[in-house]
Amino acid sequence: MRLGKLNKRIVIRRASAATRNAMNEPIESWAEFAHFMAEQIDQRPTESWKAGQTAAQVERVWRIRWSDRAASITPSDRLNCAGREFQIIGVTEIGRRIGIQIVGIAYSEEGRHT
Repeated sequence: MRLGKLNKRIVIRRASAATRNAMNEPIESWAEFAHFMAEQIDQRPTESWKAGQTAAQVERVWRIRWSDRAASITPSDRLNCAGREFQIIGVTEIGRRIGIQIVGIAYSEEGRHT
């Protein structure tokens, strides 16, 4: 993995302790877990028609250098790149402690995934 290709700054966010609102409903909150420099390798935008509405989404792949912290990233975390929030759908190790490949998906406001 070449250092010069790591040109995107990404932030990994992890779910923090659940808080409750005045109606005693759980509120989802995310705390910053780690910052990495990453290489963005792939981008696949798609658009589909479901339940009477158009849903747009983009799938991206990033590669980061291996570290203990990077190895602990899971699909239950979130990734933020250039102000856009991605749900992590896959994390794989590249080689033997060379890097980590992260696959994330972001949805448009109209086709928001819940």
